[in-house]
Amino acid sequence: MKEEVSMKRKAACFAIAGTMFLSVFAATTTISSGAEATPGDAEAVTQESQEESTSSDQDKISLKAPKKVRTTAIKLKTIQLHWKKVKNAEGYEIFRAAKKNGHYKKIATVKGNNKTSYKDTNRTVDKVYYYRVRAYAGESYGPYSKKAHEKAAPAKTTAKLKAGEEKIKISWKKADSAQGYHIYRATSKKGKYVRVAKIKGKNVTTFTNLNLKGGKKYYYRVRGYHMVKGNKILARHSDTVGVKAKKVKLKTHKKGFKYKNKFTVKAYAYTGGGTTASGTKARVGAIAVSPSVIPLGTKVYVEGYGFAKAEDTGGNIKGRTVDLYFNSVGACYQWGVRHKTIYTGVKQ
Repeated sequence: MKEEVSMKRKAACFAIAGTMFLSVFAATTTISSGAEATPGDAEAVTQESQEESTSSDQDKISLKAPKKVRTTAIKLKTIQLHWKKVKNAEGYEIFRAAKKNGHYKKIATVKGNNKTSYKDTNRTVDKVYYYRVRAYAGESYGPYSKKAHEKAAPAKTTAKLKAGEEKIKISWKKADSAQGYHIYRATSKKGKYVRVAKIKGKNVTTFTNLNLKGGKKYYYRVRGYHMVKGNKILARHSDTVGVKAKKVKLKTHKKGFKYKNKFTVKAYAYTGGGTTASGTKARVGAIAVSPSVIPLGTKVYVEGYGFAKAEDTGGNIKGRTVDLYFNSVGACYQWGVRHKTIYTGVKQ
């Protein structure tokens, strides 16, 4: 009788399609030779399987990809990641690759929903690294974030400006690992940036850009550098900052002419004719200057010499030094070397 029941149950299995066939067959094979099979046995196994499946689906936690993943070089060999926290996450996994579309290897697990940063240390200097992040909760894992990248280099700095009369002072925050800085300038925010200064020394954090046009706006960027085996490793540029140089308020000399600035110079004398650096004929009234102090083309007044124009340069004319042209050697000897006040930006 027991064998007959078993055979009937097996026959019934072949008459039932798909998933029911598998469930009933499993129930039949677990019945011992000393027990009778009943329809309830198959139903119980099927119901239990469905409950386990439903429970497994309910255990899965919905997670989204981390957003706003940012990478920043904070030290020469350290890159820091930041991202926005994900709802329901219990932690995050960090993946890194040497190429954008290369193999991403898990390098760290950050536990805790509110811990949304990670420092990747001991990186190779001047090498670019690529990252992505995903959230997890229990056995559930969210999708990967968008890829972010950063170069192992000195930290990025921040800059600010202070406008003066035809000049702008740039100051910046000392950047970790920087041994010096490059200053770049443009006349429009998205224009071409030209390096206007190279600052040596990690502790120098200011530079004044002179001889600008009053009323005109200038834009600046700063970035640090670090030397490694003769190679200059450049940091990212600072965020762009811009300001207008102030117009100079003209002052009036007792002789009646107006001028922008005045200061003391060491004035030498020269003669011999020829052509100036501006392409004009050397003559009385044409003087040699250091263009970084007095731009070529500037009209000046030199006490004891008179009105003149900056048209020439010279190898020994540096800083606040000028060379005044005279018509004869005798006149040069008579002048010698004198310290005189020079008035620049003269308007007669």
